Amino acid sequence: MNKKTFLPHLTNEEVAEAAQRGAVLLLPIGTVESNGPHQLLGCDYLVSERLAQVVAERTGALRMPTLHYGVSELHDSLPGTFGLTDALFGQLLEALMTAAARNGFQRALLFNCHRHNHQPIEILARAMRRAKRIGMAVIDPLEVARDLAAAEFRGDPPGAIGHGGEPLASLMCHLYPDDVRLDRQAGPDLDPFLGLAALSSTRFRYQGSKVGLFPDAREINASGAWADLTHTSGQRGAVAFERVCDFAEAFVRDFAAMPIMAR
Repeated sequence: MNKKTFLPHLTNEEVAEAAQRGAVLLLPIGTVESNGPHQLLGCDYLVSERLAQVVAERTGALRMPTLHYGVSELHDSLPGTFGLTDALFGQLLEALMTAAARNGFQRALLFNCHRHNHQPIEILARAMRRAKRIGMAVIDPLEVARDLAAAEFRGDPPGAIGHGGEPLASLMCHLYPDDVRLDRQAGPDLDPFLGLAALSSTRFRYQGSKVGLFPDAREINASGAWADLTHTSGQRGAVAFERVCDFAEAFVRDFAAMPIMAR
């Protein structure tokens, strides 16, 4: 298998050959935003990037340079956030996918570790498929970790999956153990907004059900993170990461043969 799997390390002849043999492009995506005093600003893209590196080496897919910045408007009021607008994020992604199609690639798999990026990705993927330009798929590493390593996180308190929390926190403790600052973790509670109890950063309790409201992160938790990290550990992060890698590897192999552009 060709171990030269990082796109910028190829020559123009090598990239043409890769497109001709049907190589899948891997694009890691995340963002740079406030994740609380315990967590790295780039944790979302760092997980996606490491996953893409492992999967490319295992499968011969080509890893594109990471799209580091994403849609982080919720956290604009907090230090450390460097986000893009929805429109600009979508335009950057469209330019990359258009270039991929122009170079002859038929399939791109995005590793997106930041939920606010998902809607622009979905809109673009549908448009690209309708135009028969390139087939796009997305894997959310955190979603896969919750599904396939559920036993590792069983027994966590309900607040463990808040912003900056699990399974991301354990994944980062595994991948970057010297950088995560669990000694600086903030509390998991969200403050009320307009007198309504917070269920999440965008859902608030109202008369037996819920309504969507859209405060800045600072208005509901000044730390920039809200998660109970009592059971966070690099050990379970290692289990989760390996399961995500195995899942993504299997999908890449199947995705390469899927008639994704068929109507």
